Amino acid sequence: MTPRSFAFAAAMLLLTKGVAADGLRLRELEWTGAWPTFPRFRAVTSGDFEGDVEARIATRADPVRYRACLAFYRLAAVLGSRVVPRTEVYPIHVREVLAALSNDSRGLALLRQGMAIHNDGTVAVLVSAAVAGAREVDINASPEAVVWRSWAEGRQPVPPDRRALVGGYVEMLVLDYLTANVGRRRVTVDSAAAGIYLTENGTAWNDRADPRAVNAIFSQLKRVRGFSRRLFDGLRGFDRSKADETLHAGSFATWLVASHPMAAMMERKRALLDLVEARMAEVGEASAVWYP
Repeated sequence: MTPRSFAFAAAMLLLTKGVAADGLRLRELEWTGAWPTFPRFRAVTSGDFEGDVEARIATRADPVRYRACLAFYRLAAVLGSRVVPRTEVYPIHVREVLAALSNDSRGLALLRQGMAIHNDGTVAVLVSAAVAGAREVDINASPEAVVWRSWAEGRQPVPPDRRALVGGYVEMLVLDYLTANVGRRRVTVDSAAAGIYLTENGTAWNDRADPRAVNAIFSQLKRVRGFSRRLFDGLRGFDRSKADETLHAGSFATWLVASHPMAAMMERKRALLDLVEARMAEVGEASAVWYP
């Protein structure tokens, strides 16, 4: 094994919290026809992450985008957010990827020349739990999103059966603000339209995000009338040591987020806490922090 191959294998083992390459088995892959630079597949897997899932394959066009997605999930999880489906990354041998695509000629043609294959013959595969009855909603132009925003900002009363959905909308704003994720265009809702899920997170942690766009997310948060108690408590306990444990585990080669975006995130976290605490002082804790 070459030094480069050994370094990659070690980094992947640390990145996946010790899961070996045989911790996941790809049984089937079918390209959805979307996102050609970071193609999305419907997949069937067994092993550590079993069932019907979504899989993304690292390509030479964007070989490390999976890091942003994995970091976004791990941040959401440590803060107690429920809007990002479980997401992990596995080093899978290229022959297994190609075998899983044996019944999908379009996906096979897409990946045969485009996969980012490492010296040890593996490719990074990002696997996420599938959302039942998934349907995508344009977060900027959809009439549904307009209603969600109206509920979140208190311009209309929130129906009792939509509290979780509106809470998820607010959590989206919080997570996107923390990670400077100004590129979000869509969210996913489940079959009952009772919950929001964030499945497209590859544009997070943008160190060159337009500050005006980041501030625009914060302006939306200023108009929000209620926040999640669970997420607020998670933010209060999220100090720099917890951030390093979540996103800077292992050696430098395994860091999911660079130092500058991490420092900027911690500054934005402080601004968020100040905002929520100011709202609590203004209207009372029960009125400011009431989503589950």
